[in-house]
Amino acid sequence: MAREPSRLLDLDGMICITRWLFLSVALLLALFSVNALQTGNLPAMVYLILGGVAYNLLATALNYFKISPDYVSGGAAVLDILLSWGLLFASRSESSVLFFFCFLPAVSIAVRFDVGWGLLGGMATALGYALSALFANPVLRTTGGALFTIGGRALGIVAAATVAGLLSDYLKRSVKSTLFKTGRWEQAELRRLRAASERAKAIYELAGTLSATLNYERVLDSVLEISTIGFEELSTLASRPASMVLLFGDNGLHVAASRNLSHGDDKRIIPGEAGIVGQALATAEPVIRGNLADDPELSQFATFRRCRSAICVPLRAGFENYGVVVFASPEPNAYTDEHIEVLTAICNQAVVAIQNAQLYQTLRDERDRIIEIEEEARKKLARDLHDGPTQSIAAIAMRLNFTRLLLDKEPTRAKEELQKLEALARRTTKEIRTMLFTLRPVVLETQGLKVAVEQLVQKLQETGELPVHLYIEDFGDKLDVNVQAVAFFITEEAINNAKKHADANNIWVRMYIQDDCFVTEVEDDGKGFVVEEESKAAAQRGSLGLINLRERAELVEGQLTIESQPGRGTKVSLVVPLKS
Repeated sequence: MAREPSRLLDLDGMICITRWLFLSVALLLALFSVNALQTGNLPAMVYLILGGVAYNLLATALNYFKISPDYVSGGAAVLDILLSWGLLFASRSESSVLFFFCFLPAVSIAVRFDVGWGLLGGMATALGYALSALFANPVLRTTGGALFTIGGRALGIVAAATVAGLLSDYLKRSVKSTLFKTGRWEQAELRRLRAASERAKAIYELAGTLSATLNYERVLDSVLEISTIGFEELSTLASRPASMVLLFGDNGLHVAASRNLSHGDDKRIIPGEAGIVGQALATAEPVIRGNLADDPELSQFATFRRCRSAICVPLRAGFENYGVVVFASPEPNAYTDEHIEVLTAICNQAVVAIQNAQLYQTLRDERDRIIEIEEEARKKLARDLHDGPTQSIAAIAMRLNFTRLLLDKEPTRAKEELQKLEALARRTTKEIRTMLFTLRPVVLETQGLKVAVEQLVQKLQETGELPVHLYIEDFGDKLDVNVQAVAFFITEEAINNAKKHADANNIWVRMYIQDDCFVTEVEDDGKGFVVEEESKAAAQRGSLGLINLRERAELVEGQLTIESQPGRGTKVSLVVPLKS
């Protein structure tokens, strides 16, 4: 908003200078005037003048730092009136030498505001003078001449306020008219609009770079940095504001990025249900608030308890809230609608960048998970090769060497040894074929799940004595290829786990369709375990077995259930809804 001509004249500075002059003259008259020394309360007058000096020092400082909200100007007018009243009553004389001080509030109000307010200020000051004169000398109430003198002086104060207001209004109109005639006003407005346009362009270009980065922390830091730059272009604050990005986590809103927060504030968590943050999230609209010391949530931050103005903008995409961005300043009325426009534009860009960063982070986590699964599969294959075929081949090599020695010394016994070697070699071949089958069961793709599971069980039983009981329906083309692959994998893993860890006597495999759902069950009568304890222990030792089973089930929108109790065996169930 362009500055009014009255602001261009720096009236606050002129009034401060005039007040210094009036206070100086009043102090000299109070100290050296015979009338004041004889009739007035000199200590009270001196204290009042010194109070006026202190108050004018504050007014001068505020004007110097360009801090001039509306209530400061109004408060200054009221204080001037009260000061004039105090001096008049302290002088205790109807002809007080401090009468001249009444013109300061009357004229300053008229010049600062307009004629109407000047008249009100003049009448208030004149009333104070009249009351002080009557209070100082009650005899005057019955003296016509004295009353006429007091009334004349009071009217003089009102007249001075009226003339000052009219001259001020005329001067303001003249200045504005001159500016318009010379084109300066239009040029100033044009420069302001051009600067605002360039500022918006720069901010949008900087905010656009947010979409190009996939680093989560950098996105959030950029939001605060770019917003701070935009705010500095809009206004000059005496101190840098405190700011933070709050994002939703498991327990509420946590500080994901911050600027100028006190030590320990960045560790706090708030629910985001009340105060300025709760309002912004509930309404999905930016909020500007004053004193934060009374805010039920932000007052938990030591930094914000000292702030007298704040702005909060939600980070929202569609119907999903990601969090909020908060800026707060110790100065009152630091933020306007222009700040809302700047911060909202940046937050809209930031939401897109946050979504991209989250998606990228999710992809990286998924990649790491796949690498872990592949590494676990390699380790499992290495263990199986080491515990099975590798040991058998090593045994074959040792028996061949032993048989070679027997050929010369005991040919008959060598023949028996060769027969044992043949049996061992055949068994090793079956083990290797079983491992190859589980790595890539081609029959699953060519003949379906039923045949693949039957062959899996057959091959497992060829290498062991644990009986596996099958009950499998003929599903035809009801099952998707991906569902069949997941069911086969989970069945194989559950059978292997039962063989290795359960000490079971029997294993039952059931596959059937019930209530439009495909159901796979692998049950054993082994020693069982406590599911929760086993899950925690597996996580501590880095085992991915149970996690892999659940993730495979989720790939086909299935639900995996593991039921087990010590001494009562284990049942692994997979339920997958059938697509119509």
